[in-house]
Formats: sequence, structure tokens, C-alpha cells
Amino acid sequence: MKFENGTIHDIRSVSQRSLGSAWAQLCKEGLPSFDRFDPEPGIHDPKQLVAWKVETSDAQLVFRALYRGRLVDEAFNDGWTGKTLREVTPPSLQPAIIGASEHCVSTGCAVYTVLQTHGGAGFPIELERLLLPFGENGRVKIIVASLQLISLEGTVERGKVAKDFEAQSEAVVSI
Repeated sequence: MKFENGTIHDIRSVSQRSLGSAWAQLCKEGLPSFDRFDPEPGIHDPKQLVAWKVETSDAQLVFRALYRGRLVDEAFNDGWTGKTLREVTPPSLQPAIIGASEHCVSTGCAVYTVLQTHGGAGFPIELERLLLPFGENGRVKIIVASLQLISLEGTVERGKVAKDFEAQSEAVVSI
């Protein structure tokens, strides 16, 4: 996946843009510590968040689930706590999902991607994914991921949408 440089204004979702701005305020002194991240109420819905612990195993990055919000639960049937991103991400989506997470860790920058698929009725569905890195001494230790499903032409069936993305998707934004 090729990433372009962007700004907070390139983020489509208003709540993700606000979340990114709250993170950016903490970055004035370098990579922020997760315990300093306390966005004001109403900035973003925690039901749309996932937190990943960044580990290293055999010189490879491993992302282990710490938290998954309720709306993310609705899109997946199994529990994630303690599982790795590689374990819960379908193989067809791993280059985009894991690649963006690795890019977030290697750069220490926020990463925003939009993946697009089509629902059963043929209407487009987009997954907007904002990754925010946290750590200390320049090393990313936690990534907070905001996930939002968007469809301007129909409703999104959360219980079926993961299969739609697994079957066919493309990255339409990578910044």
C-alpha cells in the first residue's frame, strides 16, 4: 500500500477528525503516552474504537487486541481480546490492514485509510480507519484505531459487512 502525505483536513469523518486533532495536540512534545490521551466527552464514540498493543516477535511486529468497542463487536462474531491482528484479519485484507498498522508504527504518525466494498444490493460501503500511535521514547506501544462504516446509499448490515470486505475491497485513500 502506498501512502500519501496528508493533513487532518483529509479525514472525512468529523468525529475522526476531532479525535485526530485531540491526538495531535498531545504530539507537540513527540510521540504521546497513551495515559495522557483523554479526549473530551462527545469527541468520539468509544464503541467504534479498538486498542492494539504493539509487540515484537522474531523481529516482526505483532498487534494484540486490548479493547474492542461494541459497534466493532457487531461486525465480528468472535472475541478478539488477546488475539493478534493477523489472527482476526481475513487473509485478503491483511496487506491493507496490517500494512497500515506497520506504517503507523514505523513512522509514529497517524494513518488514515479508506477501504471500499459493495453491499449485497450493490451500493458502496466504506470503512474509514484512523490509526493513532502512542508510546514513549519514540517507540510505539499502543495503537488506537477508530473504525467507521459509511454508506450514503443504503444501510450497512454490520453482521455481514466483514464478509463483503473479505470478498472484494480496494483502498481508495491511504494517508
